[in-house]
This record gives sequence, structure tokens and C-alpha cells, in this order.
Amino acid sequence: MRKCDTSLTDDELVERLKQDNTNAFDILYDRYWKSLYIAAQTRVDDEDTAKDIVQNLLIDLWQKRNELQINTSLRQFLFGAVKLKVLHHFRSENIKQSAIENALERMSELTYSPEGLSTYFDLEKIVSEEVEVMPANMKQSFLLRSDSYSVKEIAESLNLAEQTVSNNITEALKRLKRRLKVEYPDRYMHCFALFVILFTKS
Repeated sequence: MRKCDTSLTDDELVERLKQDNTNAFDILYDRYWKSLYIAAQTRVDDEDTAKDIVQNLLIDLWQKRNELQINTSLRQFLFGAVKLKVLHHFRSENIKQSAIENALERMSELTYSPEGLSTYFDLEKIVSEEVEVMPANMKQSFLLRSDSYSVKEIAESLNLAEQTVSNNITEALKRLKRRLKVEYPDRYMHCFALFVILFTKS
């Protein structure tokens, strides 16, 4: 079993990866495989599918290593990419409704570049800003729901009534909808559909 080299920073890994360094790829794989798999598995609810998504992501990363331009952290880049892989999985399996299909068409230009991932990062920034100013119970309810906890589990965890938790989540989504309407007035529905898949779990 390979041992992950913690002495190299993520930036150093990226630079070595661009130089066709296979050892750098092995280190990156060991460092991020498990957490990327968990991120994918919680959204697709299928272990084999989640493994395929992460495997394909890492294969793409290696194949496009000479084209990589990462202006965020490597971690942000990888987790953004895995969420986009999940989106494309839903499209290929015809799981999601037409609103999601339209969102995916708008996102079809996404590639492994800062420009391609900019819409995702813009949405992530909006969500982070809005969540930060939510009242404590609303913020906790929303974040736990985003992590796949049921309303009942959230209520028990926060010692709140289930209806209160539902109200908190509903209000949180309303706030995010309002913000998205301001930021994306011409393509609000597409962005909201994308938001639902990237940041929540039904």
C-alpha cells in the first residue's frame, strides 16, 4: 500500500503533475481519493457509481495535466470537479427533470480550467455568504440538510420541532433564491436548478 507523502504541498503536487511526474499523481490520489469518494457517494447513493465518478475524474486530471490552470486551492478544484461529474452522471442516466437538463446545457462548456469552473465557484461563494448571515438554527438546519440528514434527524440533533426545522430550511432556500434572482436575473431558473444538485440532496 502506498504511503501518502505529506511533505509536498498541494501546489507542489500540481507543478510536478504538469511535469508528468507519476509519483505526484500517486500522492494526490492517496491524499484525496477517500474524501472525493465520500462526496460523490452521498450524492449518487451508489458505491460503484461513486467510485466510477472519482476514478474518471482522476483519469481526466492525469490526461489533462499539461493544461491545468488552478487559481483556487487544489482541494476546491477537485471538489468542484467531482460535483460537476455528478451532474453529468445525472444527465447521462436521465434521472433529473428538464430544469436540470437545461442547467447542464448551460454548463456544457465546463472544463478543467478556472474559467470553466467559475460559475460553480460563484454559486459556492453566494451560498457561503448567505449561510454565514443566517440565524444559528437556520444555518445549522440548512447545513445538516445539505449533508443528507433527514428533517427528523436534524430536529433530534438540534433539539427542535420537526416543523421548525422544515420552516428553517424553507426560509433558507427562499433567501438563496432571492439572492440568485439578483445575481442571475436572466438565467435564474438554470442557476437554481444547478444549485439544488450542487449544494443540497433530495
